[in-house]
Amino acid sequence: MKTWQLNKTEISVHQADVPLSIGNAYAKPATQEHINALGIGVIGEAWLVSQPFQEGPAVIKFAPPQSSDSDTKTLALWAKCYRKMIVVAEREEFTALSIPLPGASPHIQGSEEAVREAVLALSEQLQRAKHLKRLYLYASNDESVWALLKSNS
Repeated sequence: MKTWQLNKTEISVHQADVPLSIGNAYAKPATQEHINALGIGVIGEAWLVSQPFQEGPAVIKFAPPQSSDSDTKTLALWAKCYRKMIVVAEREEFTALSIPLPGASPHIQGSEEAVREAVLALSEQLQRAKHLKRLYLYASNDESVWALLKSNS
């Protein structure tokens, strides 16, 4: 595990096979059935699904692009999706959040370009973060994510 400080947030990068660290909240991809029920307009979005007085960590559901294409439109949706996760976490005043990056699980298939867009969007959004103190990122290639974070600081 490696850590990086960005604004007020300490970011740690983990291999996808490491057990998930859960603070206040974790991000989880929406199921295909959930996406189908909400419609394709939800792709690229993130939303809180926890209920008031729920015990345990909150869940931020997100709807990643359904293709692993690297076209401009799909990459923009990846960026939007990861940016929105931080927006939701900040709105809810979470201090810790765990996020799987594209390719980190079978439910989130994404190319290296998708990982790059996600990390760039997270880095950009974290510049404005006031509440988030710890961000745990899970990736299939933690070294490439680490290099991206260092190059964007």
